[in-house]
Amino acid sequence: MIIKPLFGTILAAALTVFATSATAKSDCLDVGGVADADVQRNAPIIASQSNLCISIVQSPENGLPWQFLVIENTKRKKGPTVFLLHDNEQAAFDTGLYSVMKYGGQLIAIEAGENREFKSQDPNRNFAETANAAAPCRDMRTKPAPAFTKALMDYRNRRDDFILTLHNNANGHSGNGGSGAISAARESAVMKGLPAPNGGDEDDAVLMAGTVPFEQNNKARDMTANLHKQGVNVIYEHVRPEKNDCSFSNYIVLNTDRQYFNIEAQHGHAESQKRMLNLLMSQLKVRVVDKTMK
Repeated sequence: MIIKPLFGTILAAALTVFATSATAKSDCLDVGGVADADVQRNAPIIASQSNLCISIVQSPENGLPWQFLVIENTKRKKGPTVFLLHDNEQAAFDTGLYSVMKYGGQLIAIEAGENREFKSQDPNRNFAETANAAAPCRDMRTKPAPAFTKALMDYRNRRDDFILTLHNNANGHSGNGGSGAISAARESAVMKGLPAPNGGDEDDAVLMAGTVPFEQNNKARDMTANLHKQGVNVIYEHVRPEKNDCSFSNYIVLNTDRQYFNIEAQHGHAESQKRMLNLLMSQLKVRVVDKTMK
């Protein structure tokens, strides 16, 4: 199996090369040789696509041997990057693979043995480049994590003005008898649920984030209006520096000028997640590269 070390055995100057390139056929892993359960579940689909290249990248830091699974569309490298931060979210992985085939680009999935956390660290609470930035983050085991943060950010499509991640969540929320924490029917000091007319399941929504309240974020308001017309629920996260939790959304909003989108869907709702992906890509004017994909 070909595994690329991202840190430790190569010079920092070579980071961008390793972090963004996995295109030579000799660098691509055979689907049958990749033990990852998500890859094996989708093995027939991946094997049928000669333009998909699989690689595994190592990025150890703070005693954690991080590995990233990368699947790239070698015929349309300029498509969006899809970030998959939790390894126990199967519908999100399937939707990410669908995106790579339909829109090009690549997916980056953190390997954690099909678990949400990796060695007691939630990957989605591990984004901080400095000690000051990480100071408020209660769920970050060892602070900060500049190598982890840079390694993932190097995969972003530098042409896009947005960052896209996919997640799955549990049914409902504690306020209505459910077990989840993300819901378009829930409102808190941080999250504002914005259910659409005919929006369907409260757990299926597009999450956006910003440093100002929703009412003051014109881009988020415009996108919400457009998604509501398509029957898509929205959740808005109000990010504050002093409340930074070292999540990906907080990092993106506090450190870049890119729009952040997280397509959330209940576990098992892959078709709903794909539908929301297509509607969001249409709003963002991302070109379809494989028109046979519905």
